[in-house]
Amino acid sequence: MPDRFTAVRFFVLLLCVCLMAGGSLSVPVRAAEPVTRDVVLNSIEQARQYLLKQQQTDGSWQLAARPQQTLVLTSFTLHALLHAGMTPEAPEIQRGLKWLRQQDPVKTHEIALMLETLATAGEPQDLVLLKRFTEKLESGNSEGTNDGAWSFGNSEKNYAHYAALGLYEAAQQGVAVQSATWQRAREHWLKRQRPDGGWGSQNSQYSRGGITAAGIAYLVSTQHRLRAAQTDLNAAGKPDCCGPPFRDEAVEAGCRWLGDHFTVTHNPSTDPVADGSVGYLYYLYCLERVGRLTGRRYFVNSTGQRHDWYSEGAAYLVAHQNPITGAWKGAPVLLEDCEILATSYALHFLARGLTPILVGRLEWGTGTEADQADLPGSAHDTPAAAWNLAQFTSRLQGWPKRLTWQSIDMQRAGPEDLGLAPVVVLDVADAGLLTEPQTRLLRDYLQQGGFLFAVGGCRSPSPDLAMQSLVARLYPKGETQLRKLDGSHPVYRSEFPLSDRQSGAPLVELWGAETGCRTAIIYAPEDLTCLWEKWSPVTRAERSAPFEKYLTRALQTGVNVCALAAGRTLIRELPRTASERKQTDAERIEHRLLNIARIRHSGEWDAAPRALQKLLQAMNQVSAVQVATKPRLLPLTDERLFAHPLLYLHGRYGFALDQGEQLKLRTYLKQGGVLFADACCGADEFDQSFRRLAEQLFPGQRLKRIPVDHELFSRTTGFELREVGFRHPIDLQTKTNKERVTRVAPEIEGIEIDGRLAVLYSRHDLSCAIEHGDRIACPGYVAEDAVRLGLNIVWYSLLQ
Repeated sequence: MPDRFTAVRFFVLLLCVCLMAGGSLSVPVRAAEPVTRDVVLNSIEQARQYLLKQQQTDGSWQLAARPQQTLVLTSFTLHALLHAGMTPEAPEIQRGLKWLRQQDPVKTHEIALMLETLATAGEPQDLVLLKRFTEKLESGNSEGTNDGAWSFGNSEKNYAHYAALGLYEAAQQGVAVQSATWQRAREHWLKRQRPDGGWGSQNSQYSRGGITAAGIAYLVSTQHRLRAAQTDLNAAGKPDCCGPPFRDEAVEAGCRWLGDHFTVTHNPSTDPVADGSVGYLYYLYCLERVGRLTGRRYFVNSTGQRHDWYSEGAAYLVAHQNPITGAWKGAPVLLEDCEILATSYALHFLARGLTPILVGRLEWGTGTEADQADLPGSAHDTPAAAWNLAQFTSRLQGWPKRLTWQSIDMQRAGPEDLGLAPVVVLDVADAGLLTEPQTRLLRDYLQQGGFLFAVGGCRSPSPDLAMQSLVARLYPKGETQLRKLDGSHPVYRSEFPLSDRQSGAPLVELWGAETGCRTAIIYAPEDLTCLWEKWSPVTRAERSAPFEKYLTRALQTGVNVCALAAGRTLIRELPRTASERKQTDAERIEHRLLNIARIRHSGEWDAAPRALQKLLQAMNQVSAVQVATKPRLLPLTDERLFAHPLLYLHGRYGFALDQGEQLKLRTYLKQGGVLFADACCGADEFDQSFRRLAEQLFPGQRLKRIPVDHELFSRTTGFELREVGFRHPIDLQTKTNKERVTRVAPEIEGIEIDGRLAVLYSRHDLSCAIEHGDRIACPGYVAEDAVRLGLNIVWYSLLQ
């Protein structure tokens, strides 16, 4: 019995220790394992539930020992919850906003946090408050001083970061902020930057992580607004996009400091005796701001080592979340031991993983000083361009409300970096910087379903030639060529109408290159990124209506390209599960009984190169019949043809088989084989060629539609498919993929030999949907039903 009670006491003691340590970020560091999106989502939900439980009945969040902080806690918590996916319509958010609107903030940070929260909620009724608080900050009518830094009513000005961000969010909602305010704020912060690139407290000689990240975010925010206020016109009366190259050296120096001192376990400092727990959560909060505003996925140190700030920070935070309450708790300094504030800080950081990426920008020289010195001609001329495109798109109905972008440093990028962005944007002036390995990386990205949007401009002496050269390097065998797109191309109607209503002529010149099922590359000779850079959510009186229309059309073109390429299927930071990773056949036992062959023909026989492989992988997941997931590629003259129960043929363009190939195929079909074919994107040329081939193979026998009560569409074969989803072409009336879909009877045609279907053909697209999902613009069956139809056809052929 004594041993038993000793064990119980030990267990209770251990449980108490765990409860005290859980959620504390001032305890010894615990190892943090890599996290998946599902793990982060669970962590966010726990934190959200914790914060909602702390809300008072009047809608506020309070700390009993610090009642004077109620306004700060309420504003910051509401902003965190909105940032983490709650909508303004949620009852808890409405209660909090109602309480907030009744307050009269006095201190700078109170005003700034209220501005940021009300602006993020974006409710029209708050526009009057946003304007009043903006004027209050600009006039210096607060406890503090508007000397370009603001303060909390004392000499410490480190947290002026909040004021600039509050004004920035108000400006995003259309509230006018004077350019002089941004300029004064920027100049003040520039004066405080240390020679090492960092920032620190005013009375200290050392740089510190939280203040450095705040300084960078401060400079980026002010520079965005100052560059958006430019109204330079060229001789033609258009926005001037041929000015000198721009690079914000202060921001780059600050980011290098963060790279050299990077950590997610404490607040870094050049002071060797500094307490890293002080201001730690504020540091993570500011780090997230820098990553989001600059599009950085990595901070790079002077030796070239990359730190994935979000993945590392998310793993550490999740490991230190209180498993019982869902809260975090920081050091007893700067109020970070308040679990409401600490949890709001952590939630701000983790919510970054929920933000879909709209575009990635291909860049060079964004890492070490050596990188930039080696590439003087590759300047980040338009740092706010992609950010502005994401913000503009977020305002549109049917798009996520918090889109972001990603900077991709091609000197260090791998497949996973490009793979995060459904669209990558390239200035063709940088195309010559692509090394052969980088060109292969870009080509692989395009083959995996990625999309390249290239823009011209003044930085390249011959942008058209540079673009043609790039396409030739990407496709050295001439698989595709750049061609001018006419007004019938889906890119001119995927979101906004960008062609003349009467003539149908395009309003924007675009060129495209098609690979397989889709347009994979679009090139705009005009420097659209320069125009994106000049966009402002605030109506500017000094800009003429034609000037604003010109900028808006450039942004609409960007949105149309993204809509065409991504189909609103946008990518987030983390893999959904631990198993969501690329697998090679070497990781699985590749001993299969059956193999299906793809047929090489004279046309574009490889339009959807991975469609059949994906179909066979799906078959292995749902069927006891196992097939090789690497289908063989055979010419019709190969004798191994007869070892395969099913042949697959597809394409987009016309093709023809010679008499010897026709004879071999006819013999194969008469001996029990099955031919399965589809027209990629419903291509007319392929459809005509295949029908001609069918007549040549079996004169007098035409392809006939298979009735929906045939066993091919029944459960006796596989799936019940008497009705399937059909995806119609993009037009201006269908704003979402769901609206493009109607339910129809499947249309598969066939030719019978001796009572069995020996030829199965779909004139509507199957393969492109199987390969790319429902992101493609062309008509055809929806991806889910395309896979099911394909599986039924495979199973049917095996049963013959």
